[in-house]
Amino acid sequence: MRKFDWIVLGLSLAMAPTLCSAVWAQQPLPSKPVNPPAPMPKTFSAVKGDCGKEQTCTQLLQTLQAQWPQAKLSCSRDRILSMQVVNNAQGSRQVHLICWDAVLKKGDRYGLTHTFLPYPGNEIQFLPTLPRSRSDYKTALTSRYPDQVRKSQTECGLLGGYIQFQERQDIDQLELQCVFTASAILIDTDGDFVSDGEASQGTTIDKIVGKFSLAELKKPLASAQVQPTPPTPELPSTHNTSVGTANSIPVGTNNSSTVTTSASTRQTLAAIDVQIFDRIKNQLVPLEQRWNPYGLGMDLFITVKVNPVSGAQTIPPGTNLVLAINAASYNTPATGSVPPWNLVQTRPLSWIGNEQLSHAFPFLAEYRCYPQVQLTATLLQPGQSAGPSLTKTLNLSCAE
Repeated sequence: MRKFDWIVLGLSLAMAPTLCSAVWAQQPLPSKPVNPPAPMPKTFSAVKGDCGKEQTCTQLLQTLQAQWPQAKLSCSRDRILSMQVVNNAQGSRQVHLICWDAVLKKGDRYGLTHTFLPYPGNEIQFLPTLPRSRSDYKTALTSRYPDQVRKSQTECGLLGGYIQFQERQDIDQLELQCVFTASAILIDTDGDFVSDGEASQGTTIDKIVGKFSLAELKKPLASAQVQPTPPTPELPSTHNTSVGTANSIPVGTNNSSTVTTSASTRQTLAAIDVQIFDRIKNQLVPLEQRWNPYGLGMDLFITVKVNPVSGAQTIPPGTNLVLAINAASYNTPATGSVPPWNLVQTRPLSWIGNEQLSHAFPFLAEYRCYPQVQLTATLLQPGQSAGPSLTKTLNLSCAE
């Protein structure tokens, strides 16, 4: 009997792991994790605020995100984004983006300015103007450094500030200072996510947004000495694209004897072609295929085609090809008053290779929103104030 008992006990111990596994396999799994994760904070998909009757704030945000892909147009997860369309110092519309507290404090909501952006179609008027106190600096800056100045103006506009000059004679430097208000605490008292004032006025600070050499700015403008002044043509009445007649008399010239003919002019103007240079994609696209209707991130790539006159072998030294861009001012409820656009670019006419082949000469200009833009190309020889010209009219209206 003892021997049998030991055998039974041994078998029981040997089968114990198998029996335990079977029992655990039949137990139901827990319906909830032992330590459930913390709930995610609440997010707000709809954009709050007052964006006018033309579109909702959510639609406006989508447009701004497409136009300003480099800008972070969102708040932290514990704050609520709102937008408000307001007027700026230049008299145009801009968008004030605010990040509000999600939790009310004694019935009020507090927020901070996130950034400012131009309302679509008001990009040019969004830029803070340069000080009028030093018109000589203003003229030199806009003539010699247009891209750098525009970048400085854009940076200051995003801060909601204005620009002032600061001369640093000790280091030969003119600084563009952007003066703006930081850390102002906004308050919303009626729950519409629109600022009803300031609970704290914040601090006025300045930021250097551009640096330029004083010595270079004080030099005489070369264009005032060597560049001829072409006639300013009047805008035609049609909005359709049209090409004028080569060797025609410039508008405003009544005496045909002032226009040289093929006896002394060795080249003729054949065509003006316009494409869009997309700076974001770094490529040329047709004018009608521009990626947005506001001209953001785009330039006009203008090509003037010049043909040699039969039998001509040389180009008179000092011959210039002049391109004038002119557009009249206009006023709409969406943009307000827009000043006229007048730009003149000059380049020397040089010829290399086969004298019988046509040559194309490119010009680059910023894209601006105007319903009617006239391009005028003119050939000018030394000592002449007029020459053969060619015109092309464009419609560069932007969506409102």
